[in-house]
Amino acid sequence: MIVLRLIGYWREELPALDPHLTMSPEQAAAYKDLRARGLRWPDPNAFVDPDWRDEARRAVVEHLQTGSLVIQYRGLSPCRFCGRDNGSAEFSDGVFCWPEGLAHYLAAHGVGLPEEFVEHVLSTHPTRQRLPTPEFDHLGQRDPSWPGDELECLLWAPEPPRSDDEPDVERDPAWWLAQPALSNVNDCQAH
Repeated sequence: MIVLRLIGYWREELPALDPHLTMSPEQAAAYKDLRARGLRWPDPNAFVDPDWRDEARRAVVEHLQTGSLVIQYRGLSPCRFCGRDNGSAEFSDGVFCWPEGLAHYLAAHGVGLPEEFVEHVLSTHPTRQRLPTPEFDHLGQRDPSWPGDELECLLWAPEPPRSDDEPDVERDPAWWLAQPALSNVNDCQAH
């Protein structure tokens, strides 16, 4: 089984439950769990870096846009800065896994990513960097016809599951949650 390291997942501050709502204890517990999981992710403001070198930023944006589809979700994720719909899928390069809209954060909002990830991108085989950039629609979703059969062999693809009960890949958030820019966020959550 392949274990992918997550990057670019952001805090989602869901409102507290309205005490006047009628719901079962199970529904209330599920919502509280969802809210707690959303708060453990980092705030993207901690990663804003307007001084990041343009050539490195462009290479990372292109890398993020040309990842291989891992999974497609049904709901759209909003940008934590501007609120626009920002995709509904996860992409990977076989080492890292990121949400479809991560490139938008870098290109539109000056977000930087950890140096280890940047070095990984810059050391990636140059064939990948020559892939054409896909088109994105008004919802921020990549054109589903990209990259086409002629380029598919150049992209990483998840291995098929060994059984119906086993996922194609496992996604591990530990590396992302341990980034130095998150230390203040995690300290605040502990108090």
